[in-house]
Amino acid sequence: MASIKVLSIDGGGIRGIIPAIILGQLQKRLGKNLYEVFDLIAGTSTGGIIALGIGTRANNGQPYSPDELLNLYVQNGAAIFQKHWYTWLRELFRSKYSPRGLEETLERYFRDTEFKTALTPLLISSYDLHAQRPFFFKSHVIATHTNWNWPVTAVARATSAAPTFLPPLHLARGHEDYALVDGGVYVNNPAMAAFAEARRIYPEFQRFVVVAVGTGDRQDRIAYAQARRWGLLGWASQIVPVFMDSVSEAVDFELEHMPGCSYRRLQVLGLQVPNADMDNVTPANIEKLQEIAREFVKSKSDELDKLCAERRGAEAICPASAGSGCRQARLTRIILEFFGGTGRRQRISHRDHGGVCEFFSVHSVVKWHDIANG
Repeated sequence: MASIKVLSIDGGGIRGIIPAIILGQLQKRLGKNLYEVFDLIAGTSTGGIIALGIGTRANNGQPYSPDELLNLYVQNGAAIFQKHWYTWLRELFRSKYSPRGLEETLERYFRDTEFKTALTPLLISSYDLHAQRPFFFKSHVIATHTNWNWPVTAVARATSAAPTFLPPLHLARGHEDYALVDGGVYVNNPAMAAFAEARRIYPEFQRFVVVAVGTGDRQDRIAYAQARRWGLLGWASQIVPVFMDSVSEAVDFELEHMPGCSYRRLQVLGLQVPNADMDNVTPANIEKLQEIAREFVKSKSDELDKLCAERRGAEAICPASAGSGCRQARLTRIILEFFGGTGRRQRISHRDHGGVCEFFSVHSVVKWHDIANG
C-alpha cells in the first residue's frame, strides 16, 4: 500500500548547519531533489528557512540544494547573529540582535520569490501575537485562497523571529494584520503538525512516513540549586531553549506511538554547550557543528542507506489544492519521464478540495481533471 512521505525540519538557529548536512546526504543517496520524494515538507525557524530553500523556485527558478543552504549558515551566520560590545546591554531592553543581518541574507537568497512557487506542499510555522494563536503558512491552499501567497522572504523572516533574539515581523495586507514570531514557541519540531496536515490533505491514505531532522539535542542540565531562586532575570536566558527542547521531545514521544505513522527521527544526541547555543557563530563553533553533523552521518550511514532505499522508488504526490509551482513541476517531470522512460505503470488517484489527479507514476502518462485554478 502506498504511503505519504513527510519531511520535518527543526528550529535551532545556527544549528541549522546540522540538518543542512544530513539533508545533503539524503539527497545524494536518493539521487533526487527532496521535493520530488516528499509529499509535504514542514519547517520551523531555521528549519523553515531550509524548507523554503529546498521547496521553492528561489534559486533562479530552481530549488537550492542542502549544500547551498549550508553555505547560508557558514558564510552569513556571523552577520545574522552580529555581536557588539553593547549586546549584553541591548538585550536587557530590546531583542538581542538587529534583524538587519537576517533580512539582508534572506533577500540575497530568496529575492522576489513568491510562496506560490512551492514545488511540493510546504508547511511553515509561526505564532501570531495579535491573535495569540499558532499561524501556519501553507503553500498548498494558495490555489483556492490567493491571500495565502506571501513573499518567501516574509515567510522566512516570520518563522525565524525567535523571542528575545530577534523582533517580531509585522505582516499586514488589507484587513490582515499579524505580529509574527518564531514557530518554535510551540512546534520547534513541527513533525506532529506536519503529520496532522498531511492527514488533512491526503485523507484517503492510511500510511504515513515522517522523517524528522533535528538540529541537535542539547545536553545541558539545570540543577535544582540553580533554578530554585530564579526570577525573571534568571529565567530570561534559559526559557527559550527549555521550551523549544521540551516541545521537540514531546513530539518524539507522540509520533513514535501514533497509529498509521512510521516515525524516523534523525537527531544528534548529547550536543554540548556552547556548541548547542543557537547564536554561537564563532568560526570554531561553525566548524565544530559541521564536524558533529558529518560524524553523525557517518555513524548512521547504514540507517540512512536503508531509509533512502525505501524512498528511492517513490514519487511524491501533488495534491490538487497545491500551488502552480507544485503542479507544474510534477507535470513537467512526469511527461518527460513518459517520453524517455520504460512505460512502467502504476495508477494512483488523488482527490482533494474538488480536484482529481490520475497518473501512472514513474515513466508514465498523466491526466488531470478539475484541478482548482489549474
